[in-house]
Amino acid sequence: MPQSEIFELLNKNYHQRLKYIADNNITAYRLYDNDQLWLPVAIDIYANNAIIHCFALITDEEKLEIESSLKSLVNVHDFYYKDRTPRADHTGAVPKPTEPESTPNPESPQKEDKTIIIEEYGHKFQCNLSGYLDIGLFLDHRETRRWIGEQSKGKIVLNTFAYTGSFSIYAAANGAAKTYSVDLSKTYCEWIKKNLELNNLPHEQNWVYKMDTREFFKYAKKKNLKFDIIIIDPPSFSRNKGKSFSVQKDHPQLINDALEVLTPTGFILFSNNKQGFRLQNEKLSPCTIQNIQRRTIPADFTNYNAHYCFVIRPA
Repeated sequence: MPQSEIFELLNKNYHQRLKYIADNNITAYRLYDNDQLWLPVAIDIYANNAIIHCFALITDEEKLEIESSLKSLVNVHDFYYKDRTPRADHTGAVPKPTEPESTPNPESPQKEDKTIIIEEYGHKFQCNLSGYLDIGLFLDHRETRRWIGEQSKGKIVLNTFAYTGSFSIYAAANGAAKTYSVDLSKTYCEWIKKNLELNNLPHEQNWVYKMDTREFFKYAKKKNLKFDIIIIDPPSFSRNKGKSFSVQKDHPQLINDALEVLTPTGFILFSNNKQGFRLQNEKLSPCTIQNIQRRTIPADFTNYNAHYCFVIRPA
């Protein structure tokens, strides 16, 4: 294939996305999905930096063409490669660790940690481009975050598996009465607090809990806490202290526990990105389920299975 094919595709993608990212004050977006061409990568732009997710090995020639194209098109200064090749695991999923995992760049020397601030829809988020496998913000949930923000005014919002707290930021910035962010990782809990500060959101209205989500549901029931909106966006698979979690196996219990602390007029946003995921409706407590996946995939993503997304309400 001609070397210019990569440039031509990236150029086309950039101009297709230009109005969307400019109109919505978006400084981090997906430029290329790995389902578009023979090239087994996905490319995300974070301001003047490129994150290149490698799902298989690429040649030095391909790497050079990607980098020269991005320098020309969007004035990229630095490139960070993330190894997304499958790991040996009985579930077929790539485990997301409880604590952030430092992952060497598979194709170029490891750079020192680079932290930047990006914006979307007027909200600010700290991102670490080089220190971990994940950056600190899942771009495929940008529109999901905006939708949650639109629903949150005056509501009490619980964000479980909160990661760096992006759903909490949108909820709080759009007038939530209170947010609870729950994550087992001390690193992520501190990251949530930094993102709250970046957006001038008071800690006294936005609480952060370093807890296992399942343990928090027990705590909430004991304290008679109730929530109008509960966000459950777990990893596909994780391990902690000898215990394993699989979203396919364990999601019914998670949802049922959430239904017990949900207000009668509230809803659960349940999402995950495990390939081939099937919602086990037959194991859920009485509820109504709406699939909103298509509504929540952003305009810069061509992979419409980037995540699964459901709204679940008490029956």
